[in-house]
Amino acid sequence: MSLEPRQDILFHIAEVFAQLPKDDVIGVAVSGGSDSVALLLALRAAMPQAHLCAATVDHGLRAEAKEEAHWVSALCAKLGVAHSTLTISDLPSGPNLQARARCARYDALAAWGRAMACSCICLGHSQTDVAENFLIRLARGSGVDGLSVMRGRWTDRGMEWLRPLLAFSRTDLQDFLRTQRQGWCNDPSNEDPAFMRVRMRQAASDLEALGLTGHRLATTATRMGFVQEALEFSTRELWPQVAQIDFTDVLFDQVSLSRLPREYVERMVSDALNWISGQPYRPRNSALLRAIAAKKTATLHGCVLIPQSGDVLRISREFSAVEGQVVQAGAPWDSRISMKNFKKSYEIRALGPHGLGQCPKWRDSGRPRLALLGSPSVWQGQTLLAAPMAQFGPKDMLEVVSQLWE
Repeated sequence: MSLEPRQDILFHIAEVFAQLPKDDVIGVAVSGGSDSVALLLALRAAMPQAHLCAATVDHGLRAEAKEEAHWVSALCAKLGVAHSTLTISDLPSGPNLQARARCARYDALAAWGRAMACSCICLGHSQTDVAENFLIRLARGSGVDGLSVMRGRWTDRGMEWLRPLLAFSRTDLQDFLRTQRQGWCNDPSNEDPAFMRVRMRQAASDLEALGLTGHRLATTATRMGFVQEALEFSTRELWPQVAQIDFTDVLFDQVSLSRLPREYVERMVSDALNWISGQPYRPRNSALLRAIAAKKTATLHGCVLIPQSGDVLRISREFSAVEGQVVQAGAPWDSRISMKNFKKSYEIRALGPHGLGQCPKWRDSGRPRLALLGSPSVWQGQTLLAAPMAQFGPKDMLEVVSQLWE
């Protein structure tokens, strides 16, 4: 016998967090919308003794955002949940406002979660979001990765993230709130057809008449997730056959690579670009295919792709992408480089033309000049101490702290 919606949601929440130590702090992002408010109430009702804290992000883009944050704060006070409003005052400029806001939101939430000693941060995405996301990606011509179901649990920015409500539609969550006699905030931008997500939402009734219900779309996205897992599993076996790591670079055997099905080629080159650049998202597929097919040096995704003799494709960090990055010893450089046996006065920088000029044996390394310019090096003031890829100084002062494959 199926449970009532309220019991079903609470039972699911209790099951998700059954193994969580009682002293752990659970963070929850609450915008004031129905999904996140339902998540907050479900967490409190299912785990009345849990240590909860909530945060609302104000991107500074809407006048109503401050009022919504105050509303959430009052709700949290009534529930006995500590609340913080995270204001983003310096949203980076550029295209794709929603993507920039999303990135800034995750940055702010992660910093807040670490400060609050949260073991995880919960997000209120629902099955409806999964369906809408699937349609948006389908309209953009995405492949398997883009069409896969939203992750329910993952680690990023030094924080574990959970989406505990992906099994429930927005209608389920709003029904749950009504049984609690609890309202929510309505964001006017959710009705603005300028946004693709809103247009997909408005088309939902027509799609359902064709059998493309939210549940059916979410089920398909889940199956695509299984395909993604299978591809990732088989890709791990292929890496040593077609590529090797040269400290911070990836070298592909283009003959071996060309023998693989196209999906593997795109996936592996994209993974290499992401590993080198530190970017979480793949480059646009059209740009990726052009770069792979090019017979000459190309730049993409903050990297430089360099064809070399012997049918080798070298992918290195682009110097212009890291030219201004300077970190003190002890901090990671470019997300994946750290220093061993360091003094506080040491710094990690890109080698650059000035540093390369101090490396008389760099040609003996066999590595192209473009690859060496963006490679990491150790400095003390204006004195170059080590440039491992340019065969200068100690080879073991720097190490790569992340793996492309294991």
